[in-house]
Amino acid sequence: MSKNIYLIIFLLYIFTDVFSQENKPTENWQIDSIAIHKNWRTKDKIILEELLFSIGDTVSEETLNRSISRIWNTGNFASVSYSVDSVSLTNHVLILTTKDAFNLVPYVTISGNKDDKKVSMGFSDENFLGRNINLGLNGSIGTYKSSYKLSVGIPRQLLHKNMTLSFLASGSTGNNFRYKNNKKVSAIAYHAKQFSGNVGNPWHTDYKYTFSPNFGWNLFQHKTDTSLIDTDIPLVADYTVNYLALSVSESIGLINRIRHQHNGYSISASYTAGIGLDKNSPAYHEFDFGASYYNTLNRVVELAASFSTGYTTSTLPSLLHYLNSNDVKGIVNGQESGKGSYNIKLNGGFTYLYYSWFALEHSIYTHFGMANDRYFYMYRRKPRVSLGTKIRIWTPVIPWLAASIHFTYVKGNNNWFHLDI
Repeated sequence: MSKNIYLIIFLLYIFTDVFSQENKPTENWQIDSIAIHKNWRTKDKIILEELLFSIGDTVSEETLNRSISRIWNTGNFASVSYSVDSVSLTNHVLILTTKDAFNLVPYVTISGNKDDKKVSMGFSDENFLGRNINLGLNGSIGTYKSSYKLSVGIPRQLLHKNMTLSFLASGSTGNNFRYKNNKKVSAIAYHAKQFSGNVGNPWHTDYKYTFSPNFGWNLFQHKTDTSLIDTDIPLVADYTVNYLALSVSESIGLINRIRHQHNGYSISASYTAGIGLDKNSPAYHEFDFGASYYNTLNRVVELAASFSTGYTTSTLPSLLHYLNSNDVKGIVNGQESGKGSYNIKLNGGFTYLYYSWFALEHSIYTHFGMANDRYFYMYRRKPRVSLGTKIRIWTPVIPWLAASIHFTYVKGNNNWFHLDI
């Protein structure tokens, strides 16, 4: 009898709790004016474009919070908050406080590990003229690749509906080795030039899913050059290829930002057709798929998982997939390579301190990855696995002022650290 009484009390508690949540009154305000308090940079138009309502509308707390998430998602701010002040019993003023991050920077970065080192210099402005336009000009010198590039990104706030535009011009020299049983068996060194563009989400009108693929094009050339590498490993035969690559991609889901943390999911897929522009450039097809998930449990803990894979029909060495430390931290560049590849990343992030001028983060992670010329066969092979931890110190108001170090273990390798300054 007592058990039945306890069960009835428990069910009544659950019912009452659910009912009270479903019927919890939500506060609504009629917004008659909007005041934006900010420090120096982003134009009011960019901020107002992110609001899901207009002056004169009656707005719920949920709509306000979604609007704040959209402002965070621009990536321009170190802090965003709001308050609603009463003008009368029915009229209110919305006060938005947005503190710009200092994204206008000349910079020098040093990164690398025992196997792969890189020094980069350049200029970047992620909020050009305060209009969320992204400009970049940089060059880098590294063990496996040296490059220069100029990029421009025009945001949806300045274009029709949710359209975005981006353009990239770059040149580079690179070299890669292919391995068999952890030993180098062939090498390639080449020059690359490219000019590309992308039209993103041209028909999106909101953050709900609407079929709206992205379209891209890439005009590029690869030309081998044996003078770029000094090795006793056999080099591939010389070739020069010229391509126009046309791509289409689509994604679902949304990843929201709050400060530096993320919450949400995204799934994307793309197809690329490589059209040869001369008889020495055979046509190819490429397929890519990716998924990522973030769960911010609180201001301290963030969990993340991602999966990425791709496959190309090309057999040209410069168009193959070479796993590197961006795929599996601590792996030797090209230690696994082929027409297909995949990687899986699991991460737990912890923010111990977060102030406008100082932040301290720590993460632990594990990465899995493999590449092979036979796509489905690579999933039957034992993947490369790394375990690691990262410590990062940075300044949210000046996000490029940062330093991080990875300590990583990969069986059979000694790339145990990776430094970014």
